[in-house]
Amino acid sequence: MDPATLICARLLRAGAVPRAELPDLDFPEVRREVERRLEAVGLVLATSAYSDHVGIRLGAEVTADSAFDAASNLGLRSDACALLVILWARLVLQKRTAADTRELPGQEALFADERAAAARSFRPSVRLEALVREFRSVLGGRSRIQSLITQLRRLHFLAGHGEVIEAGPLLELGIDGERMVGFIRREVLARLLAERERTAAGEEGEMEPMDGLAARVLEILERLGGPAAMGELARETGERPERLRPLLKGLMTAGRLRRTGERGAARYHLPEDEG
Repeated sequence: MDPATLICARLLRAGAVPRAELPDLDFPEVRREVERRLEAVGLVLATSAYSDHVGIRLGAEVTADSAFDAASNLGLRSDACALLVILWARLVLQKRTAADTRELPGQEALFADERAAAARSFRPSVRLEALVREFRSVLGGRSRIQSLITQLRRLHFLAGHGEVIEAGPLLELGIDGERMVGFIRREVLARLLAERERTAAGEEGEMEPMDGLAARVLEILERLGGPAAMGELARETGERPERLRPLLKGLMTAGRLRRTGERGAARYHLPEDEG
């Protein structure tokens, strides 16, 4: 069997294959032939600098055709698609950001070389309980969200075990990351920057809400039952320290949070905690 046929067959069967298992794809003539054969049936070869897998994705002309509903062909309803977008931002976008900046949330204390190595091996995760708490009003209760996660794991969009949710190979490859990043920069980033300006302006008085992030921070501290470092809060919320710092300062100004220690030894407490 020629290499192009074997590669196409494996991709059609599995959806995504570890890049290391397809060494022939590194030869330009083989890659061109694979792309040609996939294009003939409305598919494109999906690769990413942020993924160690190779996969396939529907071509733009197919997804743009009103007669072809890509979501229903995978058996995904609108709530599953919404959860996919949420988890792409929480898992894939975080990994892309870490790879690009060579920094991890909450690890500023590491030396530059150590930060770069940690960023390369970074595998973001989110807990089921965090999704339930934040999105049950739009996605349904715990059992419904758990059912959606099981479905997305079966389709290889998600990985992880139990309540710990990680990105599967198709979360990076099955979604057009460049279009998603473009949307976030165009629509979401503008809103986040506006929120940051409002928060900075309100630091001396009432703290402005920040898409529920303030409530999430307080809930996390209550759940942890004690003080938390910046790294813990960044990991639990999935937010970068740069966004958390003004929010934490606003909470302290409002008397809803206190801090002990300085710099790397800083810990954040609820007012009723004794430390």
